[in-house]
Amino acid sequence: MRIPFLSLALVCLFLVGPFSSLHLQSADLTPEQIASIQERIKQLRDNLNEHLTSRNQGAGDVFLQASQSSRTAVELYLKCQKMVNFDRKGLKDSDFRSWKEAQSGNLSSDRFTESLQIQLRYLALSCQAAEVKEIDDIFGALTSYVASLSQLKELPDRLLMDSVAGSVFAQAYDLESLLGKNQHWEPVPFNIGGIYSKTILPFLRAENPDALMAAWDKRIDQESRIVAFYEREKEKELRGKNADEKRRKRNEQKQAGGKIMEGHNKDKFLRETLPLLKWSKLKDMYQYVDQVAGAKAMLDFANENLEEHNGERYLKELQELIDSAGKPESTPAALTPSN
Repeated sequence: MRIPFLSLALVCLFLVGPFSSLHLQSADLTPEQIASIQERIKQLRDNLNEHLTSRNQGAGDVFLQASQSSRTAVELYLKCQKMVNFDRKGLKDSDFRSWKEAQSGNLSSDRFTESLQIQLRYLALSCQAAEVKEIDDIFGALTSYVASLSQLKELPDRLLMDSVAGSVFAQAYDLESLLGKNQHWEPVPFNIGGIYSKTILPFLRAENPDALMAAWDKRIDQESRIVAFYEREKEKELRGKNADEKRRKRNEQKQAGGKIMEGHNKDKFLRETLPLLKWSKLKDMYQYVDQVAGAKAMLDFANENLEEHNGERYLKELQELIDSAGKPESTPAALTPSN
């Protein structure tokens, strides 16, 4: 069968035409089109940021409200556990009920519920810290939180020794990234040293140096009180019933807390941690408050503690500070204490 010439031409046009047309019509974006698309992307990003901010603030409000009572805290904890570890994994409700029954003793313990409320309170603060433009917006709430840690009635549960970014609450509300990327915020609720080092002291050095010495005194007092509390609780366990079981739980807690709980060992605290805290306070005095008084205080401290295992460190750091005094390149930022 012969195909008419006209029909053959149409077939060729159909087969070749679209590709030729696409090739002829392709063109680069104009500067105006690029600008328009960039503006649209910015609008979409602003919309997304607004949504995320609203979501994060909403989660923070939920955490803060739940932290007000042990019953509400446990209810939210169970809800998030079910969502993260059962519903999302496709497990049955009966699996969750079995797990919940096995956890009944822990869920009703004063130690767990007190720690759970503290964790939720710090989660709420962490959500706020990730969104505020200036840390002074939550500075008062943060210092109040830290002070409350030295008023504990029970030894902290291991959930206070881990980052809030990995908590079941953060997983349930998709906050892992938000809570884990803030370099100026301590993620572990019970790490008093980290909270002071990452947030409180840097803020005061930059914004209110006159309050630095009082802040250092509070830090030293709070950490000392927790060490004393921890020591009293250990003695109670040794005298009380089921001492072996309590010691086992405390050892598990120590392993979970790592360096945080190790720092609360009385002997190590008195021998290593406390002297370094006092030394770092004097360094801040020299660099941010009063250079003359700070230099004298550091010299006296080094003299009194020269035979400690940190005696060489004291002299070395004092020498560096004095050598750099008066040099143009010497700035407080370059000499910020490590503690």
